[in-house]
Amino acid sequence: MLMRAAHRLLLACLPALLMSCGGGGDSGTSAPVSVTPSPPPVLGPITYGNDWLVPMDYGGFTLLYDCTQHIALRYEYVLGADTGNAARPTSFTLDPTLPAGCMQQTSTNSYASVVAGWDRGHLVTSNHMDANPTYILRANYMTNIIPQVSSFNQGIWSNAEDVAECYRDLAPVHVYGGIVLNDTSNDYFLISHGIPTPDKLWKAIVTTDSAGATKAIAWLIPNRTGLGSLDSYLITIAELEQEIGMRMVGIDVPTAVKMNKPVVTWPLPVGCSLE
Repeated sequence: MLMRAAHRLLLACLPALLMSCGGGGDSGTSAPVSVTPSPPPVLGPITYGNDWLVPMDYGGFTLLYDCTQHIALRYEYVLGADTGNAARPTSFTLDPTLPAGCMQQTSTNSYASVVAGWDRGHLVTSNHMDANPTYILRANYMTNIIPQVSSFNQGIWSNAEDVAECYRDLAPVHVYGGIVLNDTSNDYFLISHGIPTPDKLWKAIVTTDSAGATKAIAWLIPNRTGLGSLDSYLITIAELEQEIGMRMVGIDVPTAVKMNKPVVTWPLPVGCSLE
């Protein structure tokens, strides 16, 4: 029901609100970090039924945050050539920038302290924000953190992040992604953290080839153990729009690009640095 409501809302609202945007394992403690950056702008809350959605601009990335469900539904950002090396914070912290009344997770503690085998997983990976110490700090806000199965977070999801990390050095990369909520049987952290567990995660990368033509790749991956390679979860952007909703996906590329699905995941360029 959440996703259906969000889709209908975003048919009218999402493009205008999010057009300006820009995991690794679960490490760190729950102690607050000492840096307190200036709050990023809030793009304007939206009320729809029982869901209150807030598009948040964190400078280097945007989130579409559901204040009612305490979870980000979508993220988006742009990467240029990798020139940054800001350190990832050693702690996770609650987000001090949400508007008054917007609820978030109730704890920064690890999910593994509740159920073993779960990470505090990033939607926007810290490593993609390492050009700016404020942006990388914001990537460790709990608004950007969701329950992810450890082998998912540290395996296949990390592999998808590596594709964006490598191809950014060849041409600017636009990264889109989000979550699917359609099964309550794995919602282990509602009492401890106040957050449902995403059942699937999706990621799409749009860039250009050596001739300057637009190309894209996308995956829709279940948040569980026992997964195969990234190739098993390749999906066209058109199929992703059918599964999730066109405006929730929110990717403006030619139809031919939306319909194309690579045979295999793009190979990482030789000499790519994943730092």
